[in-house]
Amino acid sequence: MKEIPFDPHDRETLARLQQMPVFGAMDEERLSKVLGMATLRRYEKDETIIREGDTDQTVYFLIMGSCSVDVEGVKVSSISEIGDMFGEMGIIDKQPRSATVRPEKPVLCLVLDSHFMERMEGVDKLAAEALFYRIFSETLAMRLRAANARILFLEDKLKESTREHPWR
Repeated sequence: MKEIPFDPHDRETLARLQQMPVFGAMDEERLSKVLGMATLRRYEKDETIIREGDTDQTVYFLIMGSCSVDVEGVKVSSISEIGDMFGEMGIIDKQPRSATVRPEKPVLCLVLDSHFMERMEGVDKLAAEALFYRIFSETLAMRLRAANARILFLEDKLKESTREHPWR
């Protein structure tokens, strides 16, 4: 992993980040303050970004590349869209990581630790907290809907298998 300080005055990168839902809702001044607390991390293929069972409170935003998400060694998902967020559950519930995330090819992520909100003040802090928790909630709701659909699909497959092979 290679860590690079984020330059919040880099107009090109700011414009790109403002295309992401979480950052696009912020005005430029507030965005600069938040991003001034961020770093960029580049990971090579097969490095571990997040390890299942570890405890930390860091959230990642994918800028480039794609990652696999594994639970107990089984791939359950991919992260591949620019702006995809991962790691937010550690900030929300402060529990150990529920999955391992590894690059499938080199990736670049914007990284914030949970303390960035504590370092903000006044209205900026309230606005950032509200925005991030709204985005966290939307992301978790989408993942819950996808998990529910997968559960229903697997239950149907199990019923189908039981009908075809009732002796099992």
